Amino acid sequence: MKNKIIRFRNLLERNKIFLEVLTAIVLTSTSIFVSFQANNIATQANIISNTQTGIMKMENTPSLEIRKTQTVIDSSGLDNVSKWTVLNNNSIISNFEIEKEYAYLNIVKRENSTEINIPLMEYINIEGKSTGQNEGSIYEFDNKNCIKNELLTRQGIWDYGFTQIKSYIEISYINVLTKKETKYYQITPLIQEISNREWDSIKNDWSSKSKNVMHLQDIQKNVQKIKNYR
Repeated sequence: MKNKIIRFRNLLERNKIFLEVLTAIVLTSTSIFVSFQANNIATQANIISNTQTGIMKMENTPSLEIRKTQTVIDSSGLDNVSKWTVLNNNSIISNFEIEKEYAYLNIVKRENSTEINIPLMEYINIEGKSTGQNEGSIYEFDNKNCIKNELLTRQGIWDYGFTQIKSYIEISYINVLTKKETKYYQITPLIQEISNREWDSIKNDWSSKSKNVMHLQDIQKNVQKIKNYR
């Protein structure tokens, strides 16, 4: 028995380096495996967290829609008003406002199809009416019966060119997280959301042309000004 113990001890001593290396490899492999599993768990947790954040953001992001209606006031069709209704179809909001409006009288000349944009003043009534609701129909505004003046102006320069109105608004509101958000929309002739970059371009262009600004109620004055516009 004693001889067996001695032989076993000698065997261990001869293979000491091998056993030490083997032990180190096992410990290193175990450490790498544990680290990999920890990283995998952290990654999965991060994915879950990002997914939950995305879902919360979607749930708390208002979905705004702007609709336009036309109301005829008299049988001639001259006196009518354009009305826009702002609808919110998702998370509740408050303190909705129209911060700013820019509008142009857009003209395409008949003789050479040249397009010009003359800045307009007060095309819409930005001090609209809140419905008192946070969802559904939340705000209404109109263009102060400018349709009649648009029509008369169009008739006055019919031989000169075709006209339409291009109008843009900046809106703001407080979201459910009590954070103020700002968005930009074109509302005529199309209704569509526009980017911050496009809004800045419109703002700078309007400002650079502001010395030629018009008010649609000055029909005769505008007709002469349009025909002399360069």
